[in-house]
Amino acid sequence: MSEHDLSDGFRYISENTVGCLSLHDCICTRLHREDRALVFEMEWMEVLPFHPDNHTGQARQSGKGRIVLLDPIILNGTLRKWSTANTVPLDDSDEARDFEILDLEEKPSANGFELSLYGVFDGDPEKDSVEMKIAYSSSQVMFNELGEVSWFELQ
Repeated sequence: MSEHDLSDGFRYISENTVGCLSLHDCICTRLHREDRALVFEMEWMEVLPFHPDNHTGQARQSGKGRIVLLDPIILNGTLRKWSTANTVPLDDSDEARDFEILDLEEKPSANGFELSLYGVFDGDPEKDSVEMKIAYSSSQVMFNELGEVSWFELQ
């Protein structure tokens, strides 16, 4: 994958399973570039019942996790700022912290996958929202546990 091992001892590591997650209302604590990967550090993820590492029959919260997109190309990335109400472009060198994902969709593409993301910065006086479209060859999803039943399973 890269010079650095991004798995950090996570118990569960799966390939190309972003579509087996629900990330609505989940917090990305850090989005950054590392070698040939784009890394989403997640406060928690909702692991859907059809994820290969979820054998509980219900969606479950994962606790801390990580999503790694390999060979990423940011096709479109913008950051909206409160102070100017303008958008500024994002590129591979930018980093974003502590935003809530409101919409995330992954689709297969000719060379792998495309991911569309929209998130908001809650309480950040400078930043309002982030929007990205990313192409990548493959992904890894990492987490250690399957904890509480996901909120949407309880309704």
